Amino acid sequence: MDTREKLSAAADEISYSATIRRTRYGVPHITAQDLAGAWFGQGYAMAEDRLCVLLDQVIKVRGERARYFGPGEYEANVESDFAYRHLRLLADAEKRLPGLPNEIQSMLTAHAAGINRYLAVTDTAKLPAACRDPRQHVTVSAADLLAIATDFSIFLSSRFLTPFISNAQPPQAAGTPVTAPAAPAANAERPGSNGWAIGADMTESGHGMLLAQPHFPWEGALQAWESHVTVPGQLDVYGITVPGVPNTLVGFNAAVAWTLTVTTSPKATLYQLNLLPGDATRYYYDGQVRALEPAEYTIELLSKAGTLEPKTRKLWRSHYGPILSIPAALTGGMADYAWNAQHVLTYRDANIDNDSMLAQFFDMTKAANMDGLIDAHRRWAGSVPFSNTVAASVEGKAWYADSSPVPHLSPATLQAWRQARLSDPGVAALFAFHGIYLLDGSTSRDEWVNDPAARKPGLVPFERAPQLARRDFVFNANDSHWLTNPKQPLEGFYPLYGDEHQPPSLRTRMNARTLTGQTGKFTLQAVKDAALSNQALAGQLFRSALVERCRKTKAVKVDGKTIDLAEACRVLANWDERFDPDSRGAVLFREFLSGFRPEAGGHEDTLMTANRQIFAQAFDPAEPLATPSGLAPAPKSAPDPALLALARAAQRLKQAGIELDARLGDVQFSPKNAVKIPIHGGQGQEGILNMAAYSGSNDSLLPATPRGKVLNPATGLTDQGYVVNYGTSFLLAVELTAQGPSAQAVMAFSQSADPESPHYADQTTLFSSKGWRPCLFRNAEIEADPALRRYQVGNR
Repeated sequence: MDTREKLSAAADEISYSATIRRTRYGVPHITAQDLAGAWFGQGYAMAEDRLCVLLDQVIKVRGERARYFGPGEYEANVESDFAYRHLRLLADAEKRLPGLPNEIQSMLTAHAAGINRYLAVTDTAKLPAACRDPRQHVTVSAADLLAIATDFSIFLSSRFLTPFISNAQPPQAAGTPVTAPAAPAANAERPGSNGWAIGADMTESGHGMLLAQPHFPWEGALQAWESHVTVPGQLDVYGITVPGVPNTLVGFNAAVAWTLTVTTSPKATLYQLNLLPGDATRYYYDGQVRALEPAEYTIELLSKAGTLEPKTRKLWRSHYGPILSIPAALTGGMADYAWNAQHVLTYRDANIDNDSMLAQFFDMTKAANMDGLIDAHRRWAGSVPFSNTVAASVEGKAWYADSSPVPHLSPATLQAWRQARLSDPGVAALFAFHGIYLLDGSTSRDEWVNDPAARKPGLVPFERAPQLARRDFVFNANDSHWLTNPKQPLEGFYPLYGDEHQPPSLRTRMNARTLTGQTGKFTLQAVKDAALSNQALAGQLFRSALVERCRKTKAVKVDGKTIDLAEACRVLANWDERFDPDSRGAVLFREFLSGFRPEAGGHEDTLMTANRQIFAQAFDPAEPLATPSGLAPAPKSAPDPALLALARAAQRLKQAGIELDARLGDVQFSPKNAVKIPIHGGQGQEGILNMAAYSGSNDSLLPATPRGKVLNPATGLTDQGYVVNYGTSFLLAVELTAQGPSAQAVMAFSQSADPESPHYADQTTLFSSKGWRPCLFRNAEIEADPALRRYQVGNR
């Protein structure tokens, strides 16, 4: 019996019991007499809604995809298995589990037992089609869930590097060639969010309010899941998590509400090792020679004949972490970081051993006031994997912190990195690719600095992280800490926390303008209206000047063809500068902007930083919310870039069969079964709060949302229009009052991932019409719901 089987057998000896009440839209309210029963019930309810992705993620972190699903296209499952075996997520989880706080061990054990119980008692024919095959039904253990939590933790630090682990082999190594890693998926949007905490000075009620607007995938491993968990006298929390991770990551209780936004601070550093001539498995470190550590792994591969065949590979690591091999094709040709005779890449990740995340979130859910929420951050000191925390409290406080673990580098290391970034195009390319610092691994100078005040060696102590408490507001929209509140800029912090005095994205500016431009004090309705106003700051900056200019120039030549601009001018003149379902001209303006956003899948501020020819006025740090601004004037002796971009936009839409004045709701949609549900919202370069886009990867083997031929990778335009499977996900507005929380929400992609469920598309339809629904928190509200469905679950 292996460790996983022992853990599962131990869970079977414990008696669990919970009550699940499903209200309208399928939202589960789990109640139990003890915490273990609550986590069991949460696991059971999660399996009801997300079983297929749960099983998929367990198999992934175990490194067993090839065993259950065969090699995959281009042997993708084989490469994934070897990478995850080498990451050692499951092996480390089994070792770390006994050292976790008892309540966290119990949480993981009970949650896994709930998942297993659902699978055991449910008729296979009633399971979702994607995971109906009983040969793929695995028994989930507490260690599996801890490994999934770690995998979630490294999602925005080093998980994107996993394709480069399994193929890393010494030059001219003997054996079967490995499969080259695939390029990152087109339009693989980097998850983001808007988070507002509004304090007593700006709310009509005098209490705290929160807006949570995570921009995350609508499918796959990061598809949010909603629940309400209650243990009388111990816990009462409402919010979301992701499949396989117990507890609540974003949400509220009676006293505090919090949300997370992706930070700009890095969590991992790359290291280049200088190799010993004649031996590519040995490297220099402070003038001495060290050997790379080899490890041999054997996976099982399901053959076409249905038999399991062993496949063995040797992989390597340095004292920093796994060895990588990144070919030049994936750095834009700027540099080749494939393993060669001279050098090789490795890395260190602050989240790979983050065993405090679950404990920190658990303490946050129990906080009785803002001080308690902040204490949870202090106690676990930077254990929120890749996020800022934005929080509000019933007493009217608003608080922000970069609550993630950040590598502590010495001033000498930072100076050397800056010089390399300026002089070495390869370093610059890697940094632009994913914001990763490339350091010199052959010198102890570039090791992470140990500080006794930090949670773990090599991290920046949490007390040095950017933090701000206010009585008016704090916010974040995935830029740095600098403009958390423009009245009190956060300056002078450790540089890895993010840039200061640099242009914020248009979305950050739109958030700040909305907060600072509010007439009167905020009500819950005003917060809801702002979240889905769909106003585009880029439209306010450029539309009028563009219309004026194109009216003066009737036509332009594009690739030798004369393009009449009259219709485009008319459409933009009548556009309402919004991305609402009825907005006409929004898609034309989107395609126009893409002429100034040369690459797809980049950070959303590309319009601001990569190509500034669109702006008339340069960025001024003294006016960060007003600059850059204006449409750059037309050159005197060359074609006008703005009119050329507009003409190309019109051509592209006609190629797609879309009228220039098409309603956004007619061409932007989410496909749910055979129905195309209209989706409002925009993209990052448009400067809009409500994001709606397409992500090319859901990090699972489950079917991805299909779309047609891509005509413009920068906008996701296809010959079918704009397909949406990413953006505003769980939209939440909360007001905390002395009588209890008043909350409204909508899950844009709906509660269930099963296409046969009645809750597969109901909230998507609600979101399409800008609808919201109440979050039923009080027992009387739950009991009064006409759609209430109640059932007991247990393992006895």
